[in-house]
Amino acid sequence: MSKSLRAGRWVNPGSLNGIDPKLQRRFFERYRKELEPHGVFTATGLDDDAILRVMSGEVTALSAELVDRIGVIDEMASDANYHTLFNEAKRLGMDVGPTPSSADLVVHLLLDGTESLERIYAERLPIARRRLRSYFALTTAPPAMTGVADHVLKGYEDGLEKDFVGRKRGSGVRVFHFPTPTGFRQMIRRADIAHRDVSIDPQTGGRQHIIFHPERFDVLIYEQAEGEMYVNAKHDADERAYLEHAGHHLFGQSQIFLAEGLPAKYTLKPILEKGEACLRCDDVPELEAVWLRGLDWAHPKGVDLVERPRSKSDLFRALQDAGRGIPRGVKLMGATFNVLFKTGREAQLRITLPNNAVLPRDNDREVILRWLGLRGFLQDRRKATHGLTRALVAAS
Repeated sequence: MSKSLRAGRWVNPGSLNGIDPKLQRRFFERYRKELEPHGVFTATGLDDDAILRVMSGEVTALSAELVDRIGVIDEMASDANYHTLFNEAKRLGMDVGPTPSSADLVVHLLLDGTESLERIYAERLPIARRRLRSYFALTTAPPAMTGVADHVLKGYEDGLEKDFVGRKRGSGVRVFHFPTPTGFRQMIRRADIAHRDVSIDPQTGGRQHIIFHPERFDVLIYEQAEGEMYVNAKHDADERAYLEHAGHHLFGQSQIFLAEGLPAKYTLKPILEKGEACLRCDDVPELEAVWLRGLDWAHPKGVDLVERPRSKSDLFRALQDAGRGIPRGVKLMGATFNVLFKTGREAQLRITLPNNAVLPRDNDREVILRWLGLRGFLQDRRKATHGLTRALVAAS
């Protein structure tokens, strides 16, 4: 498959849960030689924790083909693709069983109908979007993170568990901590809040109510050079819990990423100051083009507006064609960009001030942030934290 289908470093391990165990083993058997040293295979089946380490990026020496295919399973195994996948499997004469899951169908096609799956993928081109909200450490010197002792990690895990249970936001918290050359990455697995559903017995047709806790994965990424924590979680309160407990247990300062006055990572001033020139990308080899798709702004008169062109044209040109411009005196709150990569893949970038960005994929992050920095959309950390001291953190 093409390079544009490569998986990010943080594929959701839950995407493998929907695969029949026998089919899952058949898939991984194709890569036994490279996976066996990592403890994936056991006498009776597969080791779930070893698979999690592979999926989470802790194991880096994996073939491009395996990384590619894990990413395809994650992106294609959705309800929206089910009928297309099922009909294609039937057309190819595959024995997929009476009630295959979407993930089952993707694996069947990966194993025995790769060309068909490539065609479906190309037609649908799903994008695994992950919202990464950024928080600068409120200190003039970014705190170092060289390693985490087991007892510290256990205290961190227990603190999160008590917090989530107390807020009735889930339980069973488990932290998977992976050091990186630039900081660390954490995948946090927990049971989400309880859901109630109705199940039908396929034999008797009877109904029964089921209460269950869906499995959820949240992500924290710390980049030491900038003293910056990225968080991906479902709710603001969950993000605050992660930042508070990570600050307390890992850095010794519970408010280091939460204190009042925390500086903003992003700015949208280049849109107002440079106009269409802020979209140039000729100095980023991976990008073909960038255009502005929408703006959110607040007006001094109290009117909040969202401006979107009706067609796929750039917003600057759409306003110019209409004989208009961005009103003077507005305060930009958010912007949406379309990004075209040299590979031909098109993706969307969303920035909401002060520190929220929805990136196309995690492995696009470096390219996107490089472009944002070159065009002036990123605040310089040293300027943003000018005048802040460790004493301010301690006082908070």
